[in-house]
Amino acid sequence: MRVEQQIEYEAKSEAEAIRVARDRLGREAVVLSSRPVKLGGVFGLFARDVLWVTAGILVPDTEDEKKESRDRMVAFQHLLEVRKAVNGSSPPESPLRDRSAASAFGAAAQGAAVRAYESNKTPVSQETTVREVDEIKDILGKVLSRLESVPPSSAPAAAAEDDNVKKLVLSDVDKNIATDIVTEFTKSGQKVPFRKWLPSVVNTTGMDATAAIGGRKVFFAGPTGVGKTTTIAKIAASQSLWENRRVVLMTADTYRIAAVEQLRTYAKILGIPIEIIADPKDITGLLKKHREADLILMDTAGRSHYDENRIDELRALHESFSPDAVHLVMAANIKYRDMLNVIERMGVVPISSLLFTKLDETSSFGTIFNVMRDFSLPISFFTIGQNVPNDIEVARGDRFVDMLLDNMPLRKE
Repeated sequence: MRVEQQIEYEAKSEAEAIRVARDRLGREAVVLSSRPVKLGGVFGLFARDVLWVTAGILVPDTEDEKKESRDRMVAFQHLLEVRKAVNGSSPPESPLRDRSAASAFGAAAQGAAVRAYESNKTPVSQETTVREVDEIKDILGKVLSRLESVPPSSAPAAAAEDDNVKKLVLSDVDKNIATDIVTEFTKSGQKVPFRKWLPSVVNTTGMDATAAIGGRKVFFAGPTGVGKTTTIAKIAASQSLWENRRVVLMTADTYRIAAVEQLRTYAKILGIPIEIIADPKDITGLLKKHREADLILMDTAGRSHYDENRIDELRALHESFSPDAVHLVMAANIKYRDMLNVIERMGVVPISSLLFTKLDETSSFGTIFNVMRDFSLPISFFTIGQNVPNDIEVARGDRFVDMLLDNMPLRKE
């Protein structure tokens, strides 16, 4: 990509930086960089803290595009091949193709069902949103208190000797959670092996993609570097190519050039519209514009969960978009306390489900089990690579238990 109509100016915040860029250059403008500086003052005193912003319009440039990362180019190429195959006579099998009764009635019936759901759905009140956010905070406080006050060796000796507890603990499941799970299994009176029973307590959103997605307006939040944008592209591709649903992409990640252009490229390949959100106030009009869409996927800025400004923007976006589902996207290869930190910061919006990426980059899955169990949140999807749309699957209890107990990275079925 090359930059045209580049401008520089000062702004009080990054949100203002975006607005000024769009006002001066149009809706296609993006912020290329912003850095805090001090302006004015005398002898270093009374200076103003502002952002010095560089903005411009990105224009495709063949030579620059060749410099994109290998993984991304492979993903783009793969998606082009998939699109060509779908338009031909023998499309490949979708990893997210619904095997439920809904898909038997075809994409038209599925789309109608989603629209009916949307029209009959009771709007979520502000009080409900606040209550759900407070519930996450309460659970988080209890979990942190447990981790800080209960040493690993405090579990009952008899339970600690149980082979099933040992198996879970060796897979990085918290000892208290492992003990509770085994106790639950014992009380259930089931006559099946523990491994066969365990999938029944793995909380997932459903066995098909429609249930896992969670509605018509879907919101994705998560820290930087977890593969959120690529994951959204995978879902968009599978739903538009195989299910023939009318998909719209929206992105509020206007701070990273690569994220916007990556999603724009996927949208172009898929032949679906994409909207760039400069201000949450724009969302109402864009939703009216795309009122006939079957599925609207919102990407959000993937900045650090410690960035207060990004967190405030996340809350504003959620309020304006009023999604049916919120997927918190986290990498499977991070520590449990890091996951808790993400939930603490991103929990300013009610979380519907957990979506885990990079399951092919770790062999320890107890942290996923801990988060699911502690917060009573279902898991929606697993992703296992960069290829779009194939490296994603609907989360299933049996698949997860195999990974958990065998300590093996997720591989394609």
